[in-house]
Amino acid sequence: MILFLSEGRINILQESTTRALECEIAEKYKERTRELRRKNEWKNSGSGATFMGSSMFTGVFMGNPDMDMKLPITGVSRHGERLIYALNTESSGGMYFTSPDTDEQDTHVYVNAVARFFELDVNDAGIVAVSCSDGNYFERHISLFDIEKNNFHNLTDGECSDCNPHWSRKDKNVLLYDSAGIGRDGHGNFAAFGPRSIYRLNTKTGDLDEILSGEKFEYTNPFEDADGSLYFIRRMYKPVGETMSLKDIILAPFRVLRAIGSWFNFFSIRYTGEPLNTAGANPAKTAQKSQQQIFIDGNLIESEKNMRLNAAAGDKYAGYAPRHWELVVKSPDGQEKILQKSVMGYCITDGDVVYSNGKYIITKNGATKVHLASKLKTP
Repeated sequence: MILFLSEGRINILQESTTRALECEIAEKYKERTRELRRKNEWKNSGSGATFMGSSMFTGVFMGNPDMDMKLPITGVSRHGERLIYALNTESSGGMYFTSPDTDEQDTHVYVNAVARFFELDVNDAGIVAVSCSDGNYFERHISLFDIEKNNFHNLTDGECSDCNPHWSRKDKNVLLYDSAGIGRDGHGNFAAFGPRSIYRLNTKTGDLDEILSGEKFEYTNPFEDADGSLYFIRRMYKPVGETMSLKDIILAPFRVLRAIGSWFNFFSIRYTGEPLNTAGANPAKTAQKSQQQIFIDGNLIESEKNMRLNAAAGDKYAGYAPRHWELVVKSPDGQEKILQKSVMGYCITDGDVVYSNGKYIITKNGATKVHLASKLKTP
């Protein structure tokens, strides 16, 4: 049984078949939100909006009461016979239990009005290691939650983004995670993330070691097996705004004007059903083109381009991840070996590697077609 996240939902891959798990907590929240929006719709449309002093801008930000709200699951792991997942809403962040094989209702594990939760991993002692934020959009830190004692505390801090915690399968006290420093401009505003590095933290002694780092590459998604072999994804690192060509400088004012025009065009479509420029490109084609570019872990992925390059390189199941996203294993004696190129996520099961290139999950039995699978777990 392989767990994976795709389009914000928990999915299970078992014997070459996949099924999605319905998140009861998310469905109840969406239904309550839809009902509340329906009740308040009169304030943002028609004579009610005029009476309340609301403008069309208010209506946009309140949203359509029948809209398909997306509440993505941001992390999942297994604890005994149940799964524990992370879910964030507008008002809170939380971790919840669900059952993959029964109709048992979802239950709360831990909910916080300020914190937001992301990738997580649970060890045999019921300690959840989770990447979380406290309201700062860019900063994330690693925290521990003891399910039995209901005890929550932070492990890391500072101006950094700590993600993808994994308990070592060799040493129960060791936690591995990746982290990127936050760069700021002269005014103290966020500028960019530095290259991600991998850290090993001994939760018993407090010892913290940086075990993989660099400037040309960044290292993510660490996993240490029972033999002490370290698996990770290595990616080429290119700083945001590293260079600005003469062409970029010349076109900058036109790109700003185009963005402003797109904003007004959005309002025209929203309230009249017609774009401002009816002689332009086919909207359907424009939408299709925009879907060819996606963001994964803050990286802009040109999915169609990458698929062509991967297919040209001989990949039987060409996917979205760039070829320089490599799954690497480092043995205890320090030898490194590239296991696979074009890897977006992976897990280790019974000595076998299961990985995703974004479009497919590849196992020793073949490939299963999915869409944007990135985080994989082995229950």
